[in-house]
Amino acid sequence: MTSPVQRHQLFISYSHRDREWVNRLKTMIRPLVRAEDLKLWDDSQIPPGAKWREEIEKALSSAKVALLLVSDEFLASEFVTNSELPPLLEAAQREGLRILWVCLSPCFVEFTPIHDFQAVVPPSQYLEGMGPLEQKEALKRIALSARDALATPPPVAPVLEPPIATTSPTSSELTTRPADALAPEPAGQTDGAPWPLQPIRATSCVLLREGNRWKQQRTSLEMEGYREELAPGVAITMVRIPGGSFRMGSPEDEPTRSDDEGPQHKVCLGPFFLAQTPITQAQWRAVALWEKVERDLDPDPSNFKGTNRPVEMVSWFDAMEFCSRLGQRTGRRYTLPSEAQWEYACRAGTTTPFHFGATVTPELANYDANKTYGDGPKGAYRKQTTDVGTFPANAWGLQDMHGNVWEWCEDHWHSSYDFAAEDGQPWLIPAAGMNEQRLLRGGSWFDCPVGCRSAYRDSGHPGLRFYVVGFRVCCLPPGSTS
Repeated sequence: MTSPVQRHQLFISYSHRDREWVNRLKTMIRPLVRAEDLKLWDDSQIPPGAKWREEIEKALSSAKVALLLVSDEFLASEFVTNSELPPLLEAAQREGLRILWVCLSPCFVEFTPIHDFQAVVPPSQYLEGMGPLEQKEALKRIALSARDALATPPPVAPVLEPPIATTSPTSSELTTRPADALAPEPAGQTDGAPWPLQPIRATSCVLLREGNRWKQQRTSLEMEGYREELAPGVAITMVRIPGGSFRMGSPEDEPTRSDDEGPQHKVCLGPFFLAQTPITQAQWRAVALWEKVERDLDPDPSNFKGTNRPVEMVSWFDAMEFCSRLGQRTGRRYTLPSEAQWEYACRAGTTTPFHFGATVTPELANYDANKTYGDGPKGAYRKQTTDVGTFPANAWGLQDMHGNVWEWCEDHWHSSYDFAAEDGQPWLIPAAGMNEQRLLRGGSWFDCPVGCRSAYRDSGHPGLRFYVVGFRVCCLPPGSTS
């Protein structure tokens, strides 16, 4: 029996009308090829006289990462649709192949399976419509993303426990229960046995000063967590956040700080689980179709449409209903994070204004990059949300903690941390009315970088629906008092 082909190379798929883009990308990536021994393949490497289809099939079987250069010609190609995409999609599902893509020109990519994978450049930003400098920056981003994907170990297929039925189950109400001793136990679990967590992998980044420039230093991460299945092909990745303590708020010498970010105070927290990214429109739509707990949910509320974009135009009440439905369906304790949990998880052990470091760049987050923080660089202002997970994670594997969309927290708004508790629980106002202001964290695509700092705080009416506001969910382990 022959051994399986080792997956080790980058496979570039494109329409021959777009050959120029392949040549430009190969020129951009050549220094990485020399420095890091990357292996690239496109059909220009087929030897003269070789059987073209056989060579492509061989290259497909060796691909660890597939980069799709998408255009209308690409999507119209019978060979791409019938011969290249099916084995790539199957390998992505079964063998951990990573699929990256970028739109060269306007096309209907949202109606194809490609759209479910990671867009290296926001789909609304077509390479053919960019200026020369923007095109070079985009090609550089594509090259770095391909390098990082090649360097990251393939994901381990999850080991699922047998389905656990809820009361009076239907087939759609069966669910799996990944967890560990610190995670919520499934309904009816009484023996206290630990449940295995799955490895979750991501790429983290920090900014380091190198002369007059900021240099990105990227690192591959492996964390623990689980996937909460919502519908076929739709799941929330929940990352385990370790217990510990930190100094909440900003120091008095942090540039542009506000008085409501202090006084700094020590907070001690137990472990919990937090969604790796803000809730996406696909995740929202799946839960919005479940049986309601207290209120109806609009399955498609967002202003900026996209399956993997964050859901927005959702109120605090809507977000809490989403959590209630998750808890009712799964038996786990889902809620919005407390403000302390959110900042603790965002910082991931850092004390700088951003978890990347002293500043932020438009390659690392989605914000108004016409503005800068400190001596950080300017860049493209995207003017809309981007797919979640587009940018590097923090040291605990969480993505989009800075920018993209504001995120609701459970707490009521307080104008300072005077008399704040130190246990990380939601800080609520006793006997507060339903319309009391609630906390927002993280900044958005619309905000300048100062509003996206780890310590920055804002608030909103709990009924507010706005195209800069989304949320992510928290799952509490057994014994939590929240």
